[in-house]
Amino acid sequence: MSEPLSGSATAHAAVTTATFAGFWANTEAGVILGALAGALIYVLTSHNLSVLERCLYGVAAFISGILGAATVTRVINTIGGQYLPGTEGAGIPESLGAMVSAASMITIVLALKKRAEKKAAEEGQ
Repeated sequence: MSEPLSGSATAHAAVTTATFAGFWANTEAGVILGALAGALIYVLTSHNLSVLERCLYGVAAFISGILGAATVTRVINTIGGQYLPGTEGAGIPESLGAMVSAASMITIVLALKKRAEKKAAEEGQ
């Protein structure tokens, strides 16, 4: 059975959203598209969530990708400059930092949440 929303309509909505978000936020288009790609990676790889949860976590991942792009790019460039010889001057673009930030921040937050719930359940017994 085919999906109710076609792939071209989804791509159109994604590009339109990224374009308007770039205009509104005064952010580079690469950062917006990197955050969108990272959010899509997270949403498409999380199979144990409902559709509503996927949508909400996707929006949260997109926002965290935009907000964390500069920090994650700086961290990756620092690690690469320290441990990979010859890469001191070659930095990654901020769009890749946005993608890594969006794909990883929600995963980290959910892991911390699960750990806190487990610890609270152990203390309650």
